[in-house]
Amino acid sequence: MAVSWRCLSLTGLLLFALLGSGCNIMALPFFLIPGMEPKIEAKCKLADDDKERIVRVAILASSGLETRPEFIHIDRELSRLLAQQLREAVKKNKENVQMVSISQVERFKDEHADWRSKSPEEIGKYFNADKVINLEIESITLYEQGSSNTLFRGRAAISLDVMDISKAAEGPIYKEVYTIEYPRARGPIPAENSNPAQFRQQFLNVIARELCWRFTSHLVDDDLRCD
Repeated sequence: MAVSWRCLSLTGLLLFALLGSGCNIMALPFFLIPGMEPKIEAKCKLADDDKERIVRVAILASSGLETRPEFIHIDRELSRLLAQQLREAVKKNKENVQMVSISQVERFKDEHADWRSKSPEEIGKYFNADKVINLEIESITLYEQGSSNTLFRGRAAISLDVMDISKAAEGPIYKEVYTIEYPRARGPIPAENSNPAQFRQQFLNVIARELCWRFTSHLVDDDLRCD
């Protein structure tokens, strides 16, 4: 009986810690089920079930008519970081996924002023891609509201959809509006302790990492590493 109460106590403490920290509570079962691999599966796995088949993936990102200096070309930077994160993650997970070069995609966008009017299917076929990740940055800020730019707290809303070119007629295979507030548990960061460029890079790295997790599995430990 003493052992059972001890287990229950430890479980309760872990649950309390997870809830209080703002971390992903869905990670909890991995600690409670003996022998279960400590990973969280992708919401929209890019790799094919046939491990021998290469899946080519193109990333398209847009940010509207962004004019604030700190966010010029933010779509390109996010695409680059996400592609980098995905390359590393799929290699680690031994998944046969190949990313279309971001420089090629950006060159296509530069050379086709009307690229936004083209369908993901059309652009995907241009790059001989099997899947297209389409990101639209709806809003993004670096500063806490009402702080007169004295406190850093990043917020963003990004519309995300994934198109499987072979099933384009059925529409996106995955859709989500991804939102983030960073830092989460720690709260705003005094701007005097960091410069905008440094905080911007940290913020974008977190966004790219969490978007990457939509498409390939990641360790529970990574999910519990709250920001």
